[in-house]
Amino acid sequence: MQKLSIFFILLLISIMTSCSALNSRQLLKEQQWSDNYALADGVQSTSPEMIDGDMNTVGKMLFPESVYGGKAIVGGFPNAEVTIKLPERKSIRKIVIYSDDLKDFNVYASVGAMGGKEDWKLIKEFINNKEKEIVIRTSVLTDKILIRAKGKMPLESTESVRVLGGVVTQRKVMEPEIKEIELYGFK
Repeated sequence: MQKLSIFFILLLISIMTSCSALNSRQLLKEQQWSDNYALADGVQSTSPEMIDGDMNTVGKMLFPESVYGGKAIVGGFPNAEVTIKLPERKSIRKIVIYSDDLKDFNVYASVGAMGGKEDWKLIKEFINNKEKEIVIRTSVLTDKILIRAKGKMPLESTESVRVLGGVVTQRKVMEPEIKEIELYGFK
């Protein structure tokens, strides 16, 4: 009986070892990136220049309409946004953003809509970014990517306005610019 128990234990160890060797070979097999999902047919963006495959075109992220309409803004200046909508849900593993001036921004993925309102999951937050090629590794199943960024304030765009009781210096906030956004999964 004891010999039979030892035999089964050795057999079990042998099976587990061979299975784990097969699994580790599969796991160690090099993954290949898919084609850039952002260039696929049917993909839409609020700034199409960001997903055209041309690094020489630059798209501007848009502020909410109220900013352009000249309405008063309460509670600070809103973030600019760009949304990329895929025709179907994809497993996104890598996001690459090319921009010369994207400093403070967040990247989100849509995880569905609840009550008519989009539900966004934060993928990554950037503060004082200095990279021009931003590579984000992630694992998210989505059909929409959203990037929200603070506007940029060039120093040369200050203007003084005379108001009752003194002079106020104003600076124009400009839309952040992105050259290209790429979305990848695994083949």
